[in-house]
Amino acid sequence: MHCENDVDSKVRTLAAWLRDTDTFTGTIARWLQSPVEYSSLRHEYRPVTAEHASQLGIPVGSTVLFRRGYLEVRSLGARQPVAEVSAVVVDHRLSRDARQALDSKKVALGSILSSQGMRRHTQSVTTSSAVDGNGPQVLRVAATLTVADELVAAVNEIVYRRLFDLGRQSLISPTV
Repeated sequence: MHCENDVDSKVRTLAAWLRDTDTFTGTIARWLQSPVEYSSLRHEYRPVTAEHASQLGIPVGSTVLFRRGYLEVRSLGARQPVAEVSAVVVDHRLSRDARQALDSKKVALGSILSSQGMRRHTQSVTTSSAVDGNGPQVLRVAATLTVADELVAAVNEIVYRRLFDLGRQSLISPTV
């Protein structure tokens, strides 16, 4: 039972961190006390759905960038996903440098936009007991990103329990 309370405590702590951050990637790296790498799974331009159009203040059918990838950490010589990140990006609202960095497919969106003065607006942080191909999930996060007060992306993130398992080696009791 102590182990489950330990996980619950870590979930609550990480959820609090994620509610009050401008960088999901930075928060995950801070938790692990280790760098994380972005691995692209999907990077495609297509028409925006009604839900995302409403979130981003653009007309339905506008072409936007859909990105999906993992945040991974090196452990025992292999890269292991600790979080899944997906974003709907209104790329025409970004600088040319930011668009070029996005097109490289090698860098997390938040890492690219943090140098542009990005602000993160968290809509929800909820616990999750779902299991997918990467194992048990612990948190799901939804947020929008703005640059110069203009909406540029809607993001959804999943944190895997593996984050706690890998973080346990170097981070016994995270502090805020």
